Amino acid sequence: MLASRSILRTQSLRTSGAARRAAVAAIKALPAYRVALWPDGWVLEPDGAVRVVDTHAMAEARRWFEMAGRAGGSSRRRPLTAAEQRRAMRLLGVYVPPAVVALSGQRFPSEQVASVALQLVAGDWIGERRQRLLAQPERALSEHARAWRGSRHQCPADAEAAVALLRQALDACIAEGLVPPARYRLISRCEDGFGLRRWRCAVEVNLDPYARARARDALSTALIPWNRAVIRDGMPMPLITLDVRAATGHRVG
Repeated sequence: MLASRSILRTQSLRTSGAARRAAVAAIKALPAYRVALWPDGWVLEPDGAVRVVDTHAMAEARRWFEMAGRAGGSSRRRPLTAAEQRRAMRLLGVYVPPAVVALSGQRFPSEQVASVALQLVAGDWIGERRQRLLAQPERALSEHARAWRGSRHQCPADAEAAVALLRQALDACIAEGLVPPARYRLISRCEDGFGLRRWRCAVEVNLDPYARARARDALSTALIPWNRAVIRDGMPMPLITLDVRAATGHRVG
């Protein structure tokens, strides 16, 4: 019995060691742009282009920079230097260089071009960031896996665009027979309290609870190409959330 336990323990250690080595190799092989935008700040488009999107840390850093700028402009105190800003933000765990934050929304024609651009504006920071990922490689890869990285489209820019996207998904689901024809009311509300714009969408309809649940599943699946999650405090946070509920008040078709 003791011999069996010893063998199992040895095999477990070997497996664990192999997994860690594989994780280390994966992080070492990451292109520079992915290290800079880790874990969810890029979208690979069908033609091979790379589109930069906000991570939670980028959005928080932008908000911090804007707040510091307003405070410096309205106060008689000396504004913080770049080094002081960096030191303060590192303590809060949200530091991202301003040059990286400014690239949000930028589209690069290839992964190589994206890496060169990020390396030029934040090479030293990217090196430090890679070392932090290597300190806990398996945890870093797990965090990355929890974020949705398949989005082919930009998130809605405003409430009107969010409702139009929801209408498009709903029409497609009705056409495919996944959602029954009915009178639907579509609602969209923007939330940006964490420094990153999120959309809370709702569909109101007079259907029984089972039919509403089916509609929610179908619509949530239809929205996947436009949706993704950002990692906040280690947990995935979808940018588009959806609720299908019983209709109240005025309904629209």
